Amino acid sequence: MKKTMNARLAICGLGLLGLLTACEKDPTPTPKPDPESKVTLKVNEFIYEGLRSEYLWENTINWNAIDFKKEKDPHAFFKRLIYKDDRWTNLTDNAEAWNQGFAGISTTYGFDLRFSYIGQTEELVAIVRYVYPGTPADRAGIRRGDLLLKLNGGPITVKNYADFYDKPTIVVNKGILKDKTLTAEPVGLAMTAVEMYQDPILKDTVINKDGHRVGYLCYTDYTARSTAELIKVFTRFKTAGVTDVVLDLRYNGGGYVSTARSLCSILAPEAAMKKKERFLFKLWNENYMNHWKSEGRNDELYETFVDTLGINMNLNRLYILTGKGTASASELTLTGLTPYMDVVQIGDTTHGKFCGGIVLMPKHLWWDRAASYYQEIKNWGMYVMIYKFSNKRNDEFPRGFAPKYVVKEYLLELYPFGDERDPLLGKALELITGKQVAKARSRRIQPTLRELPIDNPNRPLNGKAIDTPPAGQRLFMSNK
Repeated sequence: MKKTMNARLAICGLGLLGLLTACEKDPTPTPKPDPESKVTLKVNEFIYEGLRSEYLWENTINWNAIDFKKEKDPHAFFKRLIYKDDRWTNLTDNAEAWNQGFAGISTTYGFDLRFSYIGQTEELVAIVRYVYPGTPADRAGIRRGDLLLKLNGGPITVKNYADFYDKPTIVVNKGILKDKTLTAEPVGLAMTAVEMYQDPILKDTVINKDGHRVGYLCYTDYTARSTAELIKVFTRFKTAGVTDVVLDLRYNGGGYVSTARSLCSILAPEAAMKKKERFLFKLWNENYMNHWKSEGRNDELYETFVDTLGINMNLNRLYILTGKGTASASELTLTGLTPYMDVVQIGDTTHGKFCGGIVLMPKHLWWDRAASYYQEIKNWGMYVMIYKFSNKRNDEFPRGFAPKYVVKEYLLELYPFGDERDPLLGKALELITGKQVAKARSRRIQPTLRELPIDNPNRPLNGKAIDTPPAGQRLFMSNK
């Protein structure tokens, strides 16, 4: 009996030893960190700290009620924080693509299109509003006012119109309008998209009209690179003895504040420019306003005219052509100059973008930390509204600027830039000379079009007034 008990104990001991050994050799696996969850957490932290620090409307957010660690979707989290009237602050996981686009560089065919349904059909016609010089579209012979009726051999529809922006190669057929009927030309035009800088100066010319030398400039984007070209344009105007200037911003959706400041300084009265008068005032969030004042940084609260003595036009009146897409840095130009000169606005009501923003990336927010802290999300970014701007009279324009002279542009009556048959330019020349200019042909021959509201994705500067984050510290109120 005793031997049997000892044998059983020995067997149980061996079994227990085997069980323990097995446990040592095959432990319960530790869950591996989820890389996606780690990235989500870091992006949420970036959104939380970035908006809490920089955002113009940060005081509309109840920060104490937010736990970013519990958020599963960064985009949904971001959207929930944005102020209800903010149409512009945005989030991306490819901020470098933004920066490149804001510099005016993109993979493109180089045209800006508007799409309309033809009559009561579901087919679309693409109407070319303008073409950037030197682009594939320009080399293919496509011009402002052209009608594109076929895409890759078939009709243009809501299902394939995006091919104009997404496909590396396309074939288009121009349309011919005759007796209210559109027919496609038989020969297609093949194009291959290229990555390139799109020059925003579409046209500059001097128009001699009834004793006036009118400098006309059509300008689509306030890119940083275009500042040098603007200087060349106004040097030519100055040399030609230009007496009046027509600035065509009808398609200009914005760009860099620094470029707008240079242009304003060229156009302003010489006395205001010499005195470096303040033409733009900035209202930041409360934390930043207190910070700038305590640090004696009043220069962050306004923009002044800069020295452009060599080419300053010394104007007392400026004619600006506007459209519904005239926004942000363009509106900054309009409002900033108004207290100093007679700004005559012709065209349509502008967009109503009254804020300046920055492209904030993790390297800007966490400038004092090692890059390893944000390595997984280094290319994320936010275009964040950081201040409201106004002129020295504190004029506000949440619904845009209404023109003094309302002149509509019709998509089937687009004339070359600088052509006095263009109704907006024609009105400006009429006001300058006091004489009526040539009128456009009647619209009675046009077919019925129903415009489709589609924005051009290759126009990243639309709705932008961009400041540049300083190389050093960003203000983060960690104790708030």
